[in-house]
Amino acid sequence: MYNLVDNAIKFSYENSVVKIKARKKGDLVEIAVKDSGIGIKAEDQHKLFKPFSQVNSFSSKKFQGTGLGLSLVKQIVSLHGGYVWFRSQQGEGSTFAFAIPIAIKVKILACCH
Repeated sequence: MYNLVDNAIKFSYENSVVKIKARKKGDLVEIAVKDSGIGIKAEDQHKLFKPFSQVNSFSSKKFQGTGLGLSLVKQIVSLHGGYVWFRSQQGEGSTFAFAIPIAIKVKILACCH
C-alpha cells in the first residue's frame, strides 16, 4: 500500500487529492488508491509491472526511482493470494488497487508419538 500511495502523491499535481478506499468483497479486502495526477498513456501501460521499467523518459527524469515499486507490489500481493489492477488515462489520473484474502490459511502439521 505504501508504494501505491507514494506513487499517487509523486505523480499528482500540487494541492491535488489522493483518495484511499477499502472495502470488503466476499472473502477479500480491496484497497484502492486514486489520484488526479498526470495519468499514464495507453501505449505505456504494458510496462507498469515490469521490474526496472519506468513509463517514459520525462517521468523517469523528473520522478526518480528504481522502477521496482509496482513490480514489488504485484509480487507481494500475489504471495498473499491476491491480485492487482489499475485504471489510468493520461492527464486524468490513475487508480491502482489490489485485493487480498481476509482469512489466512494455515497448514497445521500433526505428529504422532
